[in-house]
Amino acid sequence: MKAPVRDGLKAVPYVAFFALAASAVVHAWGGQGHRLVAQIAAARLSPVAKQNVEWLIGPQTLGDVASWADRYEEGNYQTFYWHFINIPPDAKRYDRDRDCLLQPTVTAGSRLDTWRDCVVERIPYNEQRLADLTLDRADRAIALKFLVHLVGDIHQPFHALGVEHGGNGIPVVMFGQATCGGDPAHPNPCNLHSVWDGGLIAHRALDDPRYLAVLNDLIRAKKLDARPIGGSAGWAMESHALAKAGLVPPKGSINEAYYRRRIPAVDERLALAGVRLAALINRSLTAPPPSR
Repeated sequence: MKAPVRDGLKAVPYVAFFALAASAVVHAWGGQGHRLVAQIAAARLSPVAKQNVEWLIGPQTLGDVASWADRYEEGNYQTFYWHFINIPPDAKRYDRDRDCLLQPTVTAGSRLDTWRDCVVERIPYNEQRLADLTLDRADRAIALKFLVHLVGDIHQPFHALGVEHGGNGIPVVMFGQATCGGDPAHPNPCNLHSVWDGGLIAHRALDDPRYLAVLNDLIRAKKLDARPIGGSAGWAMESHALAKAGLVPPKGSINEAYYRRRIPAVDERLALAGVRLAALINRSLTAPPPSR
């Protein structure tokens, strides 16, 4: 199968949400969701991993840098494609040639075709760079920041489903409102992607400490930290299935019934993302950092 290539945006099959117009900027989970993932991970780091994280990004914490990759993308457009994966709705598995973009000027199967531009591949890419002791501190710090963010991204279900730009093209009425956004002068139509990014999380009306307690209780109750860690392709397919289950028709209603059905999935994805992120960081940072 011929790999998807960049030729504008129209050449990408099942284009996910980031291929919307440039004015439509959407960040997975929103700030609170990404912070929660990072905070869950931070509490589960090994002692040597904690030392390394402090050496790499201190005095900032994992929670502080959880949304850094979204800001970085604004001036480094290639990383725009790192945040999602274009998996068709009827797919049963991840297919590299179908779903993940080639890097610019790289030919499929060539010596340079080691890493492609989608979240499934950029998670192990950044994990490898984080673990690479031959890289300088700044490069490894960047890899850590990307890893924190992208593990969160891949666990947001609509970052893995190529239907209507990851749900961005599905307008909805969310809890009685047809427009969303923080600027009353420029209201945006609510869409299904934004429901999963932040709408369901916001409807919980919990601050970070209270929400974190809910997620930690869930981890203990379901023994989420005892599950095999798996890998990014499997995580994407988990998200893909949940997104398909969460689809609604255009102008569908996101009401209390929808919230009650879907918020358990949101919570479990946030919790699993944090547990899995901790595992990646712990296995990447096993040597003590250089003494200061």
